[in-house]
Amino acid sequence: MEKRKWDMLKEDMMRRLRDLDEEAALLLPDSQRLRLVIVGGGALILMEVIARSTHDIDALAVSPQLRSLLADYDINCDVQAYSCNFAYNYESRLQKLPIDGQVIDFYTASLEDIVIAKLFSIRPQDREDIISPAVIAQLDWEHLHQIAHAPDEVMANVLSDRSYRDFLYDFSEYERRYRPCGN
Repeated sequence: MEKRKWDMLKEDMMRRLRDLDEEAALLLPDSQRLRLVIVGGGALILMEVIARSTHDIDALAVSPQLRSLLADYDINCDVQAYSCNFAYNYESRLQKLPIDGQVIDFYTASLEDIVIAKLFSIRPQDREDIISPAVIAQLDWEHLHQIAHAPDEVMANVLSDRSYRDFLYDFSEYERRYRPCGN
């Protein structure tokens, strides 16, 4: 049952992204390549690590030409306010989605960057997402640890020293509780 739900959720999101690309190609025919970076629960569904319903797709980075089209596809770029939860250099770790867009290149943040962003959050759903067995199994724990402990990565975007200290405490607890032995 879980796999079927996953497939349905993922296919719905992929369809919306393809439809957005098609409309953008019609409205912006002479445009250069555009970009949309998906984060949050939608990214985790597209990565096939969680299978829960989410009413919208959160986009952290969006080419400005696309902004007027996003609401029609339930794509939310209000998450820009949480960009400080992402490591400074998260863009170097983007994962390209397998959608051959006519004008849009679709990406997700890396699983490790999403976990870091969700550790900064106080929302219970974010915490629940990152303790999913599939998330824990697919994490590159060493890479996650390196990103979390690189002050030029995480601290560069954090709003205060206290916020960074709180994050480091939460991260150490997350590692202690969920990192498999030997990883």
